Amino acid sequence: MVITLLIIKKTKKQEVKLRYFLSFILPSKANRVKIKAKRYLIPKDVSLKINKAIWELQLQQEKNKKTFDVPVEVNIKFILPNKRRRDLDNIMKTLGDCLVYANIIKDDNLIYKQRLEKFIVPKEEGIIIDIKEYKKDIKKINTFIKSLNKYKASFYGA
Repeated sequence: MVITLLIIKKTKKQEVKLRYFLSFILPSKANRVKIKAKRYLIPKDVSLKINKAIWELQLQQEKNKKTFDVPVEVNIKFILPNKRRRDLDNIMKTLGDCLVYANIIKDDNLIYKQRLEKFIVPKEEGIIIDIKEYKKDIKKINTFIKSLNKYKASFYGA
């Protein structure tokens, strides 16, 4: 197993962009079995992979020591060995939990923007995670609100 060191980049505005790596693809959040009431049973192999992911992230986090407690933007690249169907949304849920347990982000509800990409590379697999502070674009938000209000007016006949 090879763990690459994290890379810290500072942009012009002293923004910190951190890069983390996982050497394998995480199991989906759907790999849980519901039993009586609201309890879930996580199969042992799934639990071991999740713990391994947390361990890999913690090793990288020890060098960094920055925990994001503000809204963040997360860009994730999945390197997949084949075209087998995988639910990236559910894998992202597991990854969000791992980022919290590894003390990289304070809470996964701080992820305001996420971008998921997958690349098929035979005989290779892993995950590359880039995290930086989320910057709100007021002009863009206002444009979205205008479009939404225009849609509502046309839909509800205002």
